[in-house]
Amino acid sequence: MSQARQPQLLDIVAVLKSGDEPAIEVGDVGTVVELLPSDGLEVEFLDRDGRARCVATLSQEDVLVLNRERTRVA
Repeated sequence: MSQARQPQLLDIVAVLKSGDEPAIEVGDVGTVVELLPSDGLEVEFLDRDGRARCVATLSQEDVLVLNRERTRVA
């Protein structure tokens, strides 16, 4: 299996570890809105109505980039 891609600005990511962020849980999906030094990310999470619920600072290790385009498997 190939190594996961590094998050980029506006990527959709899923939370693997929520750390000290009480407003998010493992499995939540958000958008990378800022790339921070030292492997950090600002990720925005929306509620069901599309309004900003929270912005959390996470590490790249805490998220999985979700693919938005097909990748050839075989």
